[in-house]
Amino acid sequence: MFRVLTLALGLSAAAVSSAQAPQPTTRADLQKKIDQNFDVGDKNNDGFLSRAEIQGVAGKAAEPIVAKMEQEFAQMDRDKNGQVSLAEFKAAAMAKLAGNAQATLDKFDRNKDGKVSQAEFRTPFMANFDRADLNKDGLVSADEARKATGGK
Repeated sequence: MFRVLTLALGLSAAAVSSAQAPQPTTRADLQKKIDQNFDVGDKNNDGFLSRAEIQGVAGKAAEPIVAKMEQEFAQMDRDKNGQVSLAEFKAAAMAKLAGNAQATLDKFDRNKDGKVSQAEFRTPFMANFDRADLNKDGLVSADEARKATGGK
């Protein structure tokens, strides 16, 4: 239940204000954002979230997700008969995979020659390792990994 509430409030905040800065970086900023999200859900300002308020927040948070699903369904339904056939589904999946392949090529092909060398493939992963290896001893400890991923 807590996960659902947290997700709903988080999604609601994202839907309400997509122009805001990225995730807060300090504990105080995070607490302020959580309190603001709570206030969005607490429609009657009684300091509590009722079932109806939680449902309202969850429904509001789901609106952009539902709209995106409907848009994707419409794109897959090539013959516009209100159903997605296996052939339509496969065509959409293949188009998505092809797009992912191009995105991967674009990400790794540093010299833009249309192919990815071993060195090009290795570079971003090694850069991430080097950033995580805070003491530069050639090892990433659990503590360094936590810090590198924003954990405490």
